[in-house]
Amino acid sequence: MPLVVNETSRRAERADRLNLPERMALDGLVLRRLRIGDEDAIFETYAADPDVCRWLGIKRLPNVENARGFVLRMQEAWESGSEYAYAMVETDDRLFGVISVRIDITTGTFGYVLARSHWGHGHASRALSALADLVLDQPDIWRVQAHCAVENPASARVMEKAGMSREGLLRRYVINPNVALTPTDAYLYAKVRD
Repeated sequence: MPLVVNETSRRAERADRLNLPERMALDGLVLRRLRIGDEDAIFETYAADPDVCRWLGIKRLPNVENARGFVLRMQEAWESGSEYAYAMVETDDRLFGVISVRIDITTGTFGYVLARSHWGHGHASRALSALADLVLDQPDIWRVQAHCAVENPASARVMEKAGMSREGLLRRYVINPNVALTPTDAYLYAKVRD
């Protein structure tokens, strides 16, 4: 009888081998594991701002309780090894953004969001660059990637500054529900391990 390995057990095995820290200090930026208690800062700094949420793949959060649900889901995902969410904080531990990497067998897929007050300071590209390199150092991960709507050039610049290369145009790939409910084109960026 053949041995059947389901996706859950493969992720659990891989989670044991990943070596992602709960806290990282970068130049002028700290990344730490997202935790219960961050929901107020998430809601206040970016989740209620329509300009910030414009290009997110989820609707703008209507209240703090929804932000708490997001934090709880990210806690569970970290424990299962399927996704690792980091709060982007200043040295005083004030949260101003989130970056996460979803792990799918050999690939890490990134997403990130920053409060408008922190746009243009290089925080997202520094965080993405550091985490992409760390994830690519993991034994079973060969590729990291992220995408953005074609109409979102600021996000494309973040990925380019983080050392990712544009691989192509994904037609009708992403729905940004805060913009439209039909899929739009997206650019795919990636960095691979040789």
